[in-house]
Amino acid sequence: MNKRWYDADSVISNAINFILNSSSEKKNLMADFIIKEAQNLGVEIEEGVFDCFWQRRQDEDKKYFAALEYLKAMEKEAGRELSFKIIALFKNTTQT
Repeated sequence: MNKRWYDADSVISNAINFILNSSSEKKNLMADFIIKEAQNLGVEIEEGVFDCFWQRRQDEDKKYFAALEYLKAMEKEAGRELSFKIIALFKNTTQT
Protein backbone atom coordinates (compact mmCIF):
# COMPACT_ATOMS: atom_id res chain seq x y z
CA MET A 1 0.00 0.00 0.00
CA ASN A 2 1.58 3.27 -1.13
CA LYS A 3 0.47 5.97 1.24
CA ARG A 4 1.68 9.51 1.27
CA TRP A 5 3.91 10.25 4.27
CA TYR A 6 1.21 12.33 5.97
CA ASP A 7 -1.52 9.71 5.58
CA ALA A 8 0.02 7.76 8.45
CA ASP A 9 -1.34 10.35 10.91
CA SER A 10 -4.95 11.51 10.60
CA VAL A 11 -4.28 14.86 12.31
CA ILE A 12 -1.46 15.81 9.96
CA SER A 13 -3.44 14.52 6.97
CA ASN A 14 -6.46 16.60 7.99
CA ALA A 15 -4.33 19.74 8.36
CA ILE A 16 -2.72 19.24 4.96
CA ASN A 17 -6.11 18.66 3.35
CA PHE A 18 -7.36 21.95 4.80
CA ILE A 19 -4.35 23.70 3.26
CA LEU A 20 -4.66 21.91 -0.09
CA ASN A 21 -8.29 22.94 -0.42
CA SER A 22 -7.72 26.57 0.55
CA SER A 23 -7.21 29.66 -1.57
CA SER A 24 -3.76 30.57 -2.85
CA GLU A 25 -3.59 33.44 -0.38
CA LYS A 26 -4.41 31.25 2.61
CA LYS A 27 -2.09 28.50 1.35
CA ASN A 28 0.72 31.07 1.22
CA LEU A 29 -0.04 32.26 4.77
CA MET A 30 -0.07 28.69 6.07
CA ALA A 31 3.23 27.95 4.31
CA ASP A 32 4.81 30.97 6.03
CA PHE A 33 3.36 29.81 9.36
CA ILE A 34 4.68 26.25 9.01
CA ILE A 35 8.15 27.38 7.93
CA LYS A 36 8.37 29.89 10.79
CA GLU A 37 7.22 27.35 13.39
CA ALA A 38 9.59 24.67 12.09
CA GLN A 39 12.55 27.03 12.02
CA ASN A 40 11.74 28.14 15.59
CA LEU A 41 12.10 24.48 16.56
CA GLY A 42 15.44 24.25 14.76
CA VAL A 43 14.19 22.12 11.87
CA GLU A 44 16.29 22.42 8.75
CA ILE A 45 15.72 21.12 5.25
CA GLU A 46 17.95 21.17 2.22
CA GLU A 47 16.43 23.85 -0.01
CA GLY A 48 15.27 22.66 -3.39
CA VAL A 49 15.42 18.98 -2.50
CA PHE A 50 12.02 17.30 -2.42
CA ASP A 51 11.00 13.67 -2.51
CA CYS A 52 9.80 12.21 -5.81
CA PHE A 53 6.13 13.16 -5.27
CA TRP A 54 6.97 16.81 -4.65
CA GLN A 55 9.58 16.85 -7.40
CA ARG A 56 6.81 16.41 -9.97
CA ARG A 57 4.72 19.26 -8.57
CA GLN A 58 7.14 21.63 -6.86
CA ASP A 59 6.96 24.28 -9.58
CA GLU A 60 3.30 24.88 -8.71
CA ASP A 61 4.18 26.61 -5.45
CA LYS A 62 7.72 26.23 -4.14
CA LYS A 63 7.03 27.85 -0.76
CA TYR A 64 4.08 25.52 -0.10
CA PHE A 65 6.07 22.41 -0.94
CA ALA A 66 9.02 23.63 1.14
CA ALA A 67 6.60 24.12 4.05
CA LEU A 68 5.40 20.52 3.70
CA GLU A 69 9.01 19.34 3.69
CA TYR A 70 9.55 21.26 6.95
CA LEU A 71 6.46 19.61 8.41
CA LYS A 72 7.69 16.22 7.24
CA ALA A 73 11.13 16.83 8.83
CA MET A 74 9.66 17.72 12.22
CA GLU A 75 9.52 15.22 15.04
CA LYS A 76 6.19 13.41 14.97
CA GLU A 77 4.73 15.00 18.10
CA ALA A 78 5.80 18.51 17.07
CA GLY A 79 4.23 17.95 13.65
CA ARG A 80 0.99 16.84 15.29
CA GLU A 81 0.93 19.90 17.55
CA LEU A 82 1.51 22.19 14.58
CA SER A 83 -1.22 20.37 12.66
CA PHE A 84 -3.67 20.94 15.53
CA LYS A 85 -2.82 24.66 15.36
CA ILE A 86 -3.42 24.69 11.60
CA ILE A 87 -6.78 22.96 11.97
CA ALA A 88 -7.79 25.40 14.71
CA LEU A 89 -6.84 28.36 12.50
CA PHE A 90 -9.01 27.04 9.69
CA LYS A 91 -11.94 26.31 11.99
CA ASN A 92 -11.72 29.76 13.61
CA THR A 93 -11.74 31.52 10.24
CA THR A 94 -14.77 29.60 8.96
CA GLN A 95 -16.96 30.25 12.00
CA THR A 96 -19.28 33.23 11.94
